[in-house]
Order: sequence, then structure tokens, then C-alpha cells
Amino acid sequence: MTDLEIKNIHVIQSRNVRHLKRVQKSMTMDINHYLVRNDLFQVGIKTKLYSLLYSALSESQYTQILHTPFGFEYSEILKIQNQRSLAESWYLMLDIALQKVGDFKTNQDLAKRRTTLREIIGEYIEKPQELRNKIAHGQWLHALNSSNTKENLDTTSRISELNVIKISIWFEVHQYLCFIIRDLIQSPKKGFHNNYWTNMTNLEGFLLESKNWTIEERMRILKLNYDNRN
Repeated sequence: MTDLEIKNIHVIQSRNVRHLKRVQKSMTMDINHYLVRNDLFQVGIKTKLYSLLYSALSESQYTQILHTPFGFEYSEILKIQNQRSLAESWYLMLDIALQKVGDFKTNQDLAKRRTTLREIIGEYIEKPQELRNKIAHGQWLHALNSSNTKENLDTTSRISELNVIKISIWFEVHQYLCFIIRDLIQSPKKGFHNNYWTNMTNLEGFLLESKNWTIEERMRILKLNYDNRN
């Protein structure tokens, strides 16, 4: 691919990302609607679809960032794309981008940042992707093990615990991750350093704020707002 072709992919994916963010807002409103009505069956359906939407947006943003104009060489893009999973592609994209800043094997500060970002990728991309694979293969209530010989009780439990609060937090954290990786690729010597701690501080503040959010509290607030309007 030429630089122009890479840029065109970035432009196209940027449109996809903006569209999916609009879909996210619409699906959130749908789930809120059924929460007010206490229609748990519809809430369950929409929640599973919401989790699939999260994975769709995650993959779309990954492709968008990977094709950041004047970021990676085409050979690097191919190497990143050819990993076995989306999470492994994120891990490699991070490492190749960090190499443009310095050597994380000898730079302690850079190594700490790498560890932090890898933990975010593991928690908010790799784990949700595991659930996405089960749900996409029709395992909406009971998850099977990798060889389909018995139920994977741990994954079944994780699927049952999905709700709009948890997935909305995924969306928000993912956005902060994208801010940081985008800076790393676009401006490894300046923007990454200038904005990293601001983004991380904001992310930590959000995680602290959202730690005690519950679906029960959201239902209470939604119903209160609905009653006040009527």
C-alpha cells in the first residue's frame, strides 16, 4: 500500500467509527427504555447486541489507528494485522509504536507505561473479545469450552453478568486507550509524552467514579426521571 492508500483506509474507518458511536448512543437509549419498562427479556437481548457492538467499534478503531497517516510502514501494518487475534494485534501495535519512542527494555518509565497499557488491552479488549466470540457463535446463555465438549461455567457466569453499565464503562475506557495509542503513533516524541499523564489521570478518575455504578441505581434514576416527566 502507498501512503495515500493508507490514508484512504484511515478516512473510511473514521467514518465507520463515527457511525458506530451513533449506533452506541441509540442502543443505550433502547436499553434505557426497556429498563424503565422492566422488560428484562428485551434488556437481555439488547445487552448481548450492545456487547457485540462494543467489539465492532473496538475493531473499527483498531483499523483506524493502525492506518494513521504517516504512522506505520506498510510492512509494519502487515505484521500487526497477521497476528492470531485482535488482542495480539493491539499488543504488537503498541510495541512497534513504543519502539519509535525508545527502548522499553532499558527505559524504566517506558516499561511502566507499556505494562499499564498492556493491562488495559488485556482487560478491555482481550476479555470482551472472548465473550464476543461466544455470543457471536450463539452461546447467549451457556458458554461451551473451546472443544465444545462441556460448559465453561466461568464464561457462562461472565456472560450472565453483562449489563449496560459494564459495557458502557468498556466503551469509555476504550476511548481513553485510543487517545493514548493515537498520540503514540502520530507524535511519539511530543504528543505521547505531553498527553499521556492527562489521559491516564482522567481514565483513573473515571474508573474510580464508575466503580460503584450499578444497574439497580440506573433503573432507579431512569424511572424517577420518567415519573417526573409524566
